[in-house]
Amino acid sequence: MIEYRLNGPASQERQRIRLMAALRENRFPQSILIDGPAGIGKKALAIEVAKALQCSDPNMRPCGHCFGCKMAVDRGVTDNWVIPMESKEAHAKSADDVSAGSTAKTVEDFKQAYIEEIFKNPYRIDVFSAGAEISVGLIRSMTSAFALKGDRVRVVIVAEADRMNDSASNAFLKTLEDVPPNTYFILTTSSREKMLQTIRSRCLALHLLPLSDDEVRSETLRMLGEDADADEVTDDAVGLSVGSPGKALYYVGAGKKWCELAATFVKGSLLADYYDLFAKLSEAELDEAAEANRFLEVVSFLISDLMRAKSGAKLRIPATTALVNIDAFPRVDVAALERALETVQETMSRVASRRTAPPMLLQSLSIKLFEGCK
Repeated sequence: MIEYRLNGPASQERQRIRLMAALRENRFPQSILIDGPAGIGKKALAIEVAKALQCSDPNMRPCGHCFGCKMAVDRGVTDNWVIPMESKEAHAKSADDVSAGSTAKTVEDFKQAYIEEIFKNPYRIDVFSAGAEISVGLIRSMTSAFALKGDRVRVVIVAEADRMNDSASNAFLKTLEDVPPNTYFILTTSSREKMLQTIRSRCLALHLLPLSDDEVRSETLRMLGEDADADEVTDDAVGLSVGSPGKALYYVGAGKKWCELAATFVKGSLLADYYDLFAKLSEAELDEAAEANRFLEVVSFLISDLMRAKSGAKLRIPATTALVNIDAFPRVDVAALERALETVQETMSRVASRRTAPPMLLQSLSIKLFEGCK
């Protein structure tokens, strides 16, 4: 019997055992959906599974050196992936359509650049822009390549499958209803509720768990490289990651800015010091909804930590929480912090709706955040 070995963090071992058993017993489904929080390694697991499915070693798979394994990790084999793209990228000419000697970038060129970034770091949470989506054209391009695969096993990874637009979802659903022989689909998503129920029902569901703090720290250091300083991965960066090395890596770079601004925001609201606070918000240029909500996520985390401080529980972002010094505001009790947290979350929904400019919503939030406690 062929043995299978899928590499990954210990926290996700149970999910890998389930997949290895299906591979070993030759009952692996033709489509699986890996879901879980952003940046916890869904794409990394998808790549491991792709290698195992395409490997031809008679004893242990994936072996890492056979033709199938090499094809699975070849950045130039763009047919192995369906990924979200900007409209101008998705509508670029195909390599088959450009004239000889043209230096214009093709859709394959754009796609390969994204794939290379994924292989460099499959935990990254900012590979694709907020406006990128999976269009029906990208799905049709995938299906048109089926005739070219020959007899080999083919695996297609659909990254961030929740970004399929309506036309793409319907086209992909038709593909799932009649999957070609020796063809497997691995879908990854952080928002499975945004996908068609009919697509989800045709896939084996696999929920991937967040990593432990120690695993997040070690994985983040590994991604930073051999010359990385362990002090770069602060307790606050690990705490904000909530088990996601991808988020931890982001907060190693941007965490100081967001944390200091969040502490300034909360403290400025408590002191009713709006003039300076509005100036700080203006400097931060939080005009885009995605950026504003990323900042509000940190504010939410900080308020939750202030609640922990009131109850004596362990803090997740101790350095940032200390900047507020909540003990200096005795009128702010746990109930007030709970109301503040609800107000932040309501504002995040309003920001996401894009009906009002984020800077106006943030200013309004700062005024009413601790209403009655100032």
